[in-house]
Amino acid sequence: MCGETKLNKKTRAKICLILPFLAVECVLFALFLAEDFAGASVGDNVALKYATVMLAMLFATVSFALFDRKDFQDGLMLVIALALTLVADLFLLVLDDFYIVGVIVFIGAQICHFARIKRNKVWWIASASARVLLSIVAIIVLAALHEADALTVLAAIYFVQLVGNFVENVVLAVLAKDRGARAQAIVLSIGFLLFVGCDISVGLANLYGVAGECEWLFYTPSQVLIALSLGRMYETESD
Repeated sequence: MCGETKLNKKTRAKICLILPFLAVECVLFALFLAEDFAGASVGDNVALKYATVMLAMLFATVSFALFDRKDFQDGLMLVIALALTLVADLFLLVLDDFYIVGVIVFIGAQICHFARIKRNKVWWIASASARVLLSIVAIIVLAALHEADALTVLAAIYFVQLVGNFVENVVLAVLAKDRGARAQAIVLSIGFLLFVGCDISVGLANLYGVAGECEWLFYTPSQVLIALSLGRMYETESD
């Protein structure tokens, strides 16, 4: 009975933390989408968008402080990854400058997400090797197309890391035997898929001048789901 009461208290605490987070994110999301797609004047569009990223990082930090006692590394890497994402967006969104620095910081965030993935030694070596190989291939292709400037090369390396994290979390979702681990991997997989959608929109906007308004349609939900991916949020009764 005590264990059940304790679990119920934890569940209620999580709900009390998650619901306000989602509510505020939804309000901010609706406000800047109203301006992006309907031309409504709702205030500082950049500030609203940046606030969604900041709130995701703050939510993950509070969740880590309150609930993460079992897997310290997972929570720490999540918080660092979202903090780096916040810094990257400071350059790319708020300042709209220092793009190379912003992309480098984004690569650091993806490396933190890479570190969260539970692997055996063989899987780790295969994953790291594949990422290095794909990055080299991407650089060679860019060089052949005479597009191998520093920003484009860094963006390609970053994209390889992002797609790699998406694919590996899908694999984890399929292979996971624990219900909590599967739920966490599914949430992260969807978050990274939306992240990929955002970056594809950025690429289309830069190359063809289309789909630029869709970037944040994908990006804010991706950050919300990533912030919700703390492992202890999906613990089962046996944990």
